[in-house]
Amino acid sequence: MRQKACRYLGLLFWATASVSVVYALSRNVKDRHNSIANQYSSPSLVSYLTGSSEHLRVIDTSNRLQEHDPVFIPLGSGDWKQVGYVDRVFPSEHSATSVLITWYDPQFDPSQVEFEYHYSRGSIEEVLRMMLPPEKRRRIQERLAAAFDEHGKEFLHAFVPLVQKSIEQSMPIMELELQASLERHRSEFDGLAERWQQEVIRKKLVPLAKSEILPIVRRNGQPTAEAIGRDVWERASLWRFGWRAVYDKAPLTSRNMVQEEWRRFVEQEAVPVFESHIDEIVESIQDTLVEIATNEQVRSELKRVAEQIASDADAKALAKEILKDTLVDNKHLHRVWQDVWQSDEAQQAIDRAGQKMEPVIRQIGDELFGTRETGIDPMFALVLRNQVFGKDRRWLVARPTDQPVDDAGRRVRIAAEPMVYPVIHMAKNLP
Repeated sequence: MRQKACRYLGLLFWATASVSVVYALSRNVKDRHNSIANQYSSPSLVSYLTGSSEHLRVIDTSNRLQEHDPVFIPLGSGDWKQVGYVDRVFPSEHSATSVLITWYDPQFDPSQVEFEYHYSRGSIEEVLRMMLPPEKRRRIQERLAAAFDEHGKEFLHAFVPLVQKSIEQSMPIMELELQASLERHRSEFDGLAERWQQEVIRKKLVPLAKSEILPIVRRNGQPTAEAIGRDVWERASLWRFGWRAVYDKAPLTSRNMVQEEWRRFVEQEAVPVFESHIDEIVESIQDTLVEIATNEQVRSELKRVAEQIASDADAKALAKEILKDTLVDNKHLHRVWQDVWQSDEAQQAIDRAGQKMEPVIRQIGDELFGTRETGIDPMFALVLRNQVFGKDRRWLVARPTDQPVDDAGRRVRIAAEPMVYPVIHMAKNLP
């Protein structure tokens, strides 16, 4: 009996001790919560923890929202605040998805906002937009510009000879491989040329020349051509050509008198006529080229022809193959580049450039990734969450409006412009 009483007393002691510990911990957590809430000055966090919230039913036209996707509202100073989240999703096979949003921030009226859906695809463009906002990009550009202004001449002195040597040794190899590639693809070029002869030259360029270009040439060049023709005709002597032709036809003669007279006529008569009209010829050519270049019909047709040739699948595939043969798969070219850029001279130039640029590179690295003193850069942390863990891919933005929004017709519209996932500095006011 005494042993049973001791057991009951022991259980009563441990129960009392457990209740006391739980009560003390709960008071401590409540005090810490009130302290942190005051330091954050965030009524949304307090409201969320205390359970004061409001529910909104909206139509998701994107059909992509998922539970727990956050809702942010802009504060007007470049800062953001989370005011809610997607509580439930009600999928529908025949219409847009309906979602239930929990709004827990009483500072903002949810009846006067419009919801905007944003989605991050995780592309390189989005990563650059997150890592390099305009202000940070400007600072990095200024640092690089200052470094190159200070050490630019040294870099040129070190690397220009290497670039020149690479080009000088590469050109003969590229030329040989290009000729070999063109020869290997001769039949394909012939096929393209024959098809373009039919589809482009005969059907488009020849009619264009007849209808637009030739009239321009005739209109600008005919007066000058007629003036030159009259002057040349006046200088020509039918008698001199006639008797020389008869003499050449006579038996036992082989003096080519007509050919000699023609040579003399060209050099002494025709050429001076052309030289005297050179200004008129140049002016006619200029007028012709200007009129052709400004002719809308010619320009539009040539543009269509160029687009047709540039978009030709066979031509693009052939060009890609030739470039691949000439540059990508050219082992002799790769060997030349390796010999140049792995030489002692190149290594010394790279080492000198590295020593000069190391302080700037470190500063840029701190700008992009953060430091030990300041911690990880928020945007870099956002990229890690997005790219590595697949987080922060979807969110809603509540845009305040002047007019109340009808709950029955409230819809989530897809954002027209991309934006970076909002970063909220929850601990920025902590000591």
